[in-house]
Amino acid sequence: MNRNTFEEMFSIELTLLFVFVFISISTLILIGITTLLITITPLREFIPGYGSAKHEQKIISLQKQIDSLNQKMTNYDVYRQHIQKIFVDEDFADDTIAFQSVEPVKSQVNTFAFSKEDSLLMQINIKGSKSKADEEKNVSKKDQKQFALLFSPLKGDVVSIFNPADNEYGINLKSDNNLLYSITSGNVVFFAEEINASIVIVIQHPDDMLSVYRYRGVSSVEQGDLVKTGQLIGKALTAPMMLNFELWIKGKPVNPENHITF
Repeated sequence: MNRNTFEEMFSIELTLLFVFVFISISTLILIGITTLLITITPLREFIPGYGSAKHEQKIISLQKQIDSLNQKMTNYDVYRQHIQKIFVDEDFADDTIAFQSVEPVKSQVNTFAFSKEDSLLMQINIKGSKSKADEEKNVSKKDQKQFALLFSPLKGDVVSIFNPADNEYGINLKSDNNLLYSITSGNVVFFAEEINASIVIVIQHPDDMLSVYRYRGVSSVEQGDLVKTGQLIGKALTAPMMLNFELWIKGKPVNPENHITF
C-alpha cells in the first residue's frame, strides 16, 4: 500500500491451499539444499554411515594386506605339509642310490610348530639346548674339506646371508643368469610347485647332505630323478633370478658360503 495515496500496491490472499503449497515447496527446497551440503562437503563425515575417501582408501589397503597375508599363510601351510611328508611320512631306504637318508627326529615336541616361515627345514632336528650358531660350528674341518668341491647352484650376488640366530637357515642369491644347477650328484627327494609359480626342490646327496632350492620359474627335474654334479635342474622365467638356497649336512643347517663359491 502506498503511504501517500493509500493505493493498494500488492496483495496476497492467504488460503489453506496456498499455505500448504508454500510450506511444501519450502520444505523440498530445504531438503535439496541440505542434501547437496551433505554430499559435496565434508559435513557428511559427521553423519553415521558415511565415510571419508581417506577412510575408504585405508580400508582397501588393509583388505589387500589381509589378502596377501592369507595367501602367504596358505603357501606356508602347503610347504610345511610337503616338508613333513618328506621327513616323516616318506621312507627313502629303498632309493636307487645308496644314500643314507636323514632320520626323522621323533619326540613329543611339536616339531612343526614353526616360529618363522623363512626356514625350510628348521624343525626337523630339535637338539636340546644347543643354539643354532653352535650347530654350525659342530661341522668339523674334515667335513668342510669333504664337501669343499661343490658346484655353485647360481652365479650371482648374496643379498641375504646365513644367520641362524634369526632363524635364517639359508642365503638369498640374485643373478642375471636364470639357470639353476645341482651342487653335486644326488636324488630329488622332493619337488613341489606352489602358488605364484614358486618352485621348491630338495635333493639328497651322499654323506647326509641335503640341498634346498626355492625360486620362481620352471623345473627340469621331478621327484625321484637322479641328478649329476652341475646338472641343470631349473630355470627362472624372468631376470634377475632370485634363489633361496639352504645346505644341510648331517641334519644341521650350515652356511653355504663356507662350502660353495658363488
